[in-house]
Amino acid sequence: MRIGIDLLAIRRFSRIARHQRYCSLVFTEAELAQADAMGPERRVERLAGRFCVKEATCKALGRGFWQGIHWRDIEVLSDSWGRPVVTLHGGARRIARELGVGEMTVTLTHEADLVVAVAVANDPCPDEGTPQ
Repeated sequence: MRIGIDLLAIRRFSRIARHQRYCSLVFTEAELAQADAMGPERRVERLAGRFCVKEATCKALGRGFWQGIHWRDIEVLSDSWGRPVVTLHGGARRIARELGVGEMTVTLTHEADLVVAVAVANDPCPDEGTPQ
């Protein structure tokens, strides 16, 4: 098991979240669509949380961005219950396979101006395959 954690001040991130070009480099179209479905304040909070999960996921994989992983290689969407779910693409997926990671489990929490994300890279169960 590998663990990554990240902490982010939403206030610091809010300026970044308002730049369309930056958002299109960091977030997938699906991530932006889910965030855009919320009001402007919730959108910033949502994107800050997704950004934080991406950072924590990189840490769990033992790499930083641009060390074989690009921002959009880690996609964070919500399931029907609102739980954040990570899907790995490109370099992130390749690195996860090399490490024998079967699944990424993530959680995040918001408190006042802060968001905290934890990512756990789990080894696959003997009857399971590679990461999504």
